[in-house]
Amino acid sequence: MKQINTKSTTFLSSYNKAVTILIFSMLLSINLFAQTSGKLVGRVTDEAGEPLIGANVIIDGTTMGAATDIEGYYSIINVRAGTYSIRFRFLGYKTRVVENIRISPDQTTKLDAILELEVIEGEEVIVVAQKSLVEYNQTSSVSSVNKEDIKNLPVQSLSEIVNLQAGVVDGHFRGGRIGEVQYQVDGVTVNNPFSNSSMLEIDRSVIEEVQVISGTFDAKYGQAMSGVVNTVLKTGTEKFEYSLETFLGDYFTTDTDRYPHNDSYNPIAIQNYQLSLSGPTGLPQTTFFINGRKYLNKGYLFGTRIFTPFDKNDFENQVYNPTGDGELVSMNTSDEWNGQFKVTNQSIEDLQLNYQLSYNYTERTGYNHAFRLNPDGIKTNYTNSLSHGL
Repeated sequence: MKQINTKSTTFLSSYNKAVTILIFSMLLSINLFAQTSGKLVGRVTDEAGEPLIGANVIIDGTTMGAATDIEGYYSIINVRAGTYSIRFRFLGYKTRVVENIRISPDQTTKLDAILELEVIEGEEVIVVAQKSLVEYNQTSSVSSVNKEDIKNLPVQSLSEIVNLQAGVVDGHFRGGRIGEVQYQVDGVTVNNPFSNSSMLEIDRSVIEEVQVISGTFDAKYGQAMSGVVNTVLKTGTEKFEYSLETFLGDYFTTDTDRYPHNDSYNPIAIQNYQLSLSGPTGLPQTTFFINGRKYLNKGYLFGTRIFTPFDKNDFENQVYNPTGDGELVSMNTSDEWNGQFKVTNQSIEDLQLNYQLSYNYTERTGYNHAFRLNPDGIKTNYTNSLSHGL
């Protein structure tokens, strides 16, 4: 009788499962990298156009870089979206620094450099880069909005940024349904499983770059049909920084026929408070970023509390028993809390580890004209969302 070593078989089975999970995790990580990072390529030559072999190309503020090959070409992959200064070095030549190079997710940025012979030791040539008007290697309909652009826009949240793009109206891409749009934050899908809409409200202060793709997007975006919104969040810095933003306001109009009860001004009807903190954690090459936002909007559509949900009325026989106090009640309100937290570690060469958490809580009411005399009868919609990952 042949004896079967079940212990060895069990060990091999567990080993194969572990290897499979490891390979799947690596493939997933590569996919996430692709959606939050870009690529920097180019060629380094001298003034005569001859390639400089072995020239160093360094991204300032990071551990990333490359050396040119025999033809003078270099390539740096998995560069997180952001604005960088690129440093070119070669023995016997002036160091060249190119500032304000923008790296976008899933995009290849080309940057060539011509180095001059060094006359004075340590001399540097600093160049401020300008974004090209036409992206020749772009084959899809993509609109990228970075943090510098967002500062100059009259927007406060991610949804408002998206609605400013061509072909987008109230979250609908090119006439499609809201559920046909794929929303991603740092490469992770944040679509609500119930409605397939975005389950997070993201404040503009935490956004590094937003990429809105409205046509010919890759199959890696899965269930996207009408468009893709890919958001890259900011990371912490090596020095402590903070930002505080607040505004108050109200709706006002003298057209009381169409918008009654809006001819007076309440300066706290709309409230927005936002606080961001970032800096080192005290651990080697580890930073944090935290943000919180409170938003309150009492709306511009009102009802009069003539009836209450507990009144006993017979409308068919015109028997009314109103017990309301006649007070004005706002009927399209919004009360939101949201925040983000991120810890970043870059102690391992060519590898960045992030843990991020996003939280969102909202209470909203939608106007219903049938309830204008019974405003308390409108239901309040509650949303509580939590997304986190490593």
